[in-house]
Amino acid sequence: MLRNEKGTAHTREGHATIRAGERKTERFEEFFHSSEPDRDKFLSRLFGIFNEEVVRHWCECSQAPYEDLGSPTLRLPGERRWHTLDFTFRSRETGKVYVAELKCEIEFMGYRYMRLQTGDELRHHSGEAFRKLLLAAKDPKAVEVSVVGKPLAVDGAVLVWGAVTSGGRKAVMREYGFADVLSLEAILGNLRAWAPPAWLERIERLRRYSNELFGYLLGSG
Repeated sequence: MLRNEKGTAHTREGHATIRAGERKTERFEEFFHSSEPDRDKFLSRLFGIFNEEVVRHWCECSQAPYEDLGSPTLRLPGERRWHTLDFTFRSRETGKVYVAELKCEIEFMGYRYMRLQTGDELRHHSGEAFRKLLLAAKDPKAVEVSVVGKPLAVDGAVLVWGAVTSGGRKAVMREYGFADVLSLEAILGNLRAWAPPAWLERIERLRRYSNELFGYLLGSG
């Protein structure tokens, strides 16, 4: 997903568009890449605990182009072992279904993978689950997919990255065949603009949990 100068987020699939309001999306670099590496490392790891929830709450919003059907499991025909990905997206406009995976590597390797810029950022992902994601992007019929224990035919794959450039998004879609490449950075911008109650309640709850922990550590909880 990309955001133009008018604050509209675009997805390729179905030419869906989303109004994100007038509030500016804060770039990941502005928050996560500071002059304090220790801070950045801690916040990146903390965010990694629940960053999948960001996408799920976004999918629950009627303004989002996709709804999430749950975590899919994939295998090749004849294989006994299944591998699990993060999401199964169904387009609200076309009804097409895609397996999807989130990769949000913010501080890792000196921020090298924070923003998708060329497509080279994907090459260090060599696990079986990610290889099946790439196969589903190129040839959806080559993999068997199950969601909540039920077989499901899919139309391709979607990648969700922490932050993206326009060139990086186009390069990845062209080389790997993804139907869409979404940006967690832009998704957060949508959630700030839309302010869904369930999302706000969840973030306030996580903030309370964190404050309770640090209060305990300081002996003031």
